[in-house]
Amino acid sequence: MAEGSPSESAATPQPLGHRRLVTAACLMAQFMAAVEVTIVGTAMPTIVGDLGGFNLLSWVFASYLLPQAVTTPIYGRLADLYGRKRVFFAGTALFLASSAACGFAWGMVPLIAFRTLQGLGAGAVQPVAWIIIGDIYAPAERARMQGYLSAVFGASAIAGPLLGAFIVEHLNWALVFWVNLPVGLATMVMLWLFLDERLERRRHRVDYLGAGLLMLGVGALMLVVIQVESLSATAIQVFLAIAAVALGALAVQEMRTPEPIIPFHHWRIPVIAVGNFGCFILGAVMMCNAAYLPTYIQGAMGRSPTIAGLALGASSVAWMFGTIASGRLMVRTSYRATGVIGGLVAIGGSAVFLALEPA
Repeated sequence: MAEGSPSESAATPQPLGHRRLVTAACLMAQFMAAVEVTIVGTAMPTIVGDLGGFNLLSWVFASYLLPQAVTTPIYGRLADLYGRKRVFFAGTALFLASSAACGFAWGMVPLIAFRTLQGLGAGAVQPVAWIIIGDIYAPAERARMQGYLSAVFGASAIAGPLLGAFIVEHLNWALVFWVNLPVGLATMVMLWLFLDERLERRRHRVDYLGAGLLMLGVGALMLVVIQVESLSATAIQVFLAIAAVALGALAVQEMRTPEPIIPFHHWRIPVIAVGNFGCFILGAVMMCNAAYLPTYIQGAMGRSPTIAGLALGASSVAWMFGTIASGRLMVRTSYRATGVIGGLVAIGGSAVFLALEPA
């Protein structure tokens, strides 16, 4: 966030009624972005059964999450340059249009292409909604609003699997992608009508080259990891070379650009480096859980989508209670002890999964 931006000083004045409606719109945007992965994860076994291409299952999630992660800081910078409304509307419009296209996908490759576009739009939805909340509330009120946003995230994590299971069992799987359309449209209308924005342009350099190199390098590396069994030795060498060159160029670019998309100098701080590594590992575990647990339950165990949704929902419920418990534990002990306990619990849960058999 730029120095002196509204989010770092006083709140941008809003009529009380308007502020409540803008807050509701931001909470809806938070729900829309958060529910996407869990609702699709529950429905994927049915979608793969219809479209085929099980070997491409991982790409349905990776093609969404990678562009979302890369574009999030870019949208944040653009929001400072061109205003919250414009950037939010552009990203949300792309997200909704590609969501509609996902429901019409005729194969896994088109679905992955539409999911990539969806991820490019999703990079604006959640972070810009957070920025708007920071703009319209004073610093003393933001902690309370952060609690509301976190509660919406928890609710969406529970509702997503159950809603996805209901849709694929009783309706058409395309509705998994279309369910966000009315929510997104309502969010855009509410922000258009009720958000009073004072645009103050700030000088920024958007690291487009760094974003492109990051997507190219990570994408090429993921292609090798996911498709290693179907690629020739020559193709593997070519993609690994592309990944190495792109990531090497990214490291050079990020060290010389004034506003890098990945500030590597922060990683010299041990707490940040270890924290990022821990988030990477736990994020990978949770994404594997969301992507493959429904497939295992329905494909290997032969259970219904509802059972798969309940299993995934149980994980989300445990996440909510774990968050509350860890917050209290952190106050009484330390963040180190809390992190160690949480990591050990995650390792234990993963070990139990390894021991599971379909019976």
